[in-house]
Amino acid sequence: MTFTPTHVLISRTKETPVQLVAGPKGYWLYTEAEAQKGATPAFEVRPKLGIYCRGQQVVGFSLQPLTARTEAHAEAIQVAK
Repeated sequence: MTFTPTHVLISRTKETPVQLVAGPKGYWLYTEAEAQKGATPAFEVRPKLGIYCRGQQVVGFSLQPLTARTEAHAEAIQVAK
């Protein structure tokens, strides 16, 4: 599997680029390491239920599209100048 990040998984302390792939119950979130190894992803997003890690619902995580984050970052740099 070729890793092409589409979103950013954001926790309280970390931002991780992930690739969304359709799964049986929702969407799997592959990190670069998981995609390269061909491993089963730890995180998945289930519609209307939220984000799960290894089958357990987790709180404190959000998912943002990579393009929106990149544009916001570029605007912040322009404002800083």
